[in-house]
Amino acid sequence: MTITSQVYVGIDVSKNRLDVAVLGQKVTTAAANTKRGITALVRQMHQINPKLIVVEATGGYEELLVLELYAAGLSVALVSPQRVRQYARARGLLAKTDVLDAQNLAEYGKNIQPRLFVAKSEEGRRLSAIVGRRRQLGDMHKAEKNRLRTAYSEMKSSIQTVIECLEAEMDRMDNEIRKFMKEHADFQEQEKLLRSAKSIGPVTAATLLADLPELGKLDRKQIAALVGVAPMNHDSGKKRGYRKTKGGRPEVRSVLYMSALSAIRYNPMIKAQYEQLVKRGKEKKVAITACMRKMLTILNAMLREQQPFQAVAMV
Repeated sequence: MTITSQVYVGIDVSKNRLDVAVLGQKVTTAAANTKRGITALVRQMHQINPKLIVVEATGGYEELLVLELYAAGLSVALVSPQRVRQYARARGLLAKTDVLDAQNLAEYGKNIQPRLFVAKSEEGRRLSAIVGRRRQLGDMHKAEKNRLRTAYSEMKSSIQTVIECLEAEMDRMDNEIRKFMKEHADFQEQEKLLRSAKSIGPVTAATLLADLPELGKLDRKQIAALVGVAPMNHDSGKKRGYRKTKGGRPEVRSVLYMSALSAIRYNPMIKAQYEQLVKRGKEKKVAITACMRKMLTILNAMLREQQPFQAVAMV
């Protein structure tokens, strides 16, 4: 049986380079951020057999590295750049270089013990890619529609042409989502459960399945904190500060927000909660966030119990 060492490794990722620091060693190494470079780095990691490898999320440049480390059976954590930078400032480290960042990541791994990365299945990654592209097209479509309102009259035809092109691509991605669900019975079954709740459409259901694979596997407090709809305390002494939501997964929160707006109109349970909160004097945005959290709790229970909306709502 292989005994894992107490070695912690930090890897700072850039477009072309990987800077590698082993906690306690002043000398750092570097590798190319290519398939060949990553393969060599994985072999190096197997030799030292670290307890944890910490990699900072870097806009997608880290994806191949993390997947290869995970596939090789190494313990790897993918962490938020903001949290790592806050940790560095707390230690009094104001300077920033790739080497320093790698060393700080190794220190962060030892002292914070971040959650281990768990890779999605190949099917999950494909669905996430389709949903992600659908989201990008939606953002561009919204931007062009906003430009159309104030555009010079002679430019409106150009903007309208782009809008029509984007709408055609959005329809194509919607068809890709439907095709994916038909080809994968397990995802289709989970989508059917989610869509049994009013206001949950195909794009929302696909986003939840693709970008929130933990849904149905955590308790209500954990899933709310993971998405970023759990209110955080801001108390000191006798002062009771304003509760705010922080962090989470913005892509999930975005579709959940739009679904909550629809649910407030058409889902009796969510509508009743919203009206009660507003009647009690809560701001509308606070009431909407509470409805998002309520919806997420229900959806989480639906997948955990493998029961449609009405059955869960009656429990």
